[in-house]
Amino acid sequence: MAPGTTAQTSSHGLLREQAMEGLDRLACRQWRQGATTHMDRRGLSLHQLHLLRSLQGVGPLTVGQLAERLQVSMPSASLMLDRLEEQGLTARTRDAEDRRLVHVQLTEKGEAEVRAAAGFKREVVGRVLARFTQPELESLLTVLGAVERALDELLADPVP
Repeated sequence: MAPGTTAQTSSHGLLREQAMEGLDRLACRQWRQGATTHMDRRGLSLHQLHLLRSLQGVGPLTVGQLAERLQVSMPSASLMLDRLEEQGLTARTRDAEDRRLVHVQLTEKGEAEVRAAAGFKREVVGRVLARFTQPELESLLTVLGAVERALDELLADPVP
């Protein structure tokens, strides 16, 4: 069969779908289970960690900006912030010029929690990769390079 035939296209689509399902299954099962256990020990949910990570390195955000970034309602963001503030991980301050606005930022303790989570993630990935043979690592790097190139191409193309 010539390249680009229907059978090849169908086979490529099936392989792509299997790869997507496999990656999704791995991410959901392994990472969430380990991360949830790790974060439970620290008294945080994955949603709270996501909120903390959203604040990292961006400076103070308003509650509205934060809710928009997290794609949650303002009341939901406020509720999460209440819990994080009680734990000393975030701090809210009123805007000096517009008292209706409330700014949120990480505390030093919040920064430390984000760093701890990143360290945990790196440790887990390191333990997984330690089980790979050298040829498997080389194959993985080849695939990751292909993924990066595809993402670069996708981001360079205007969205239809």
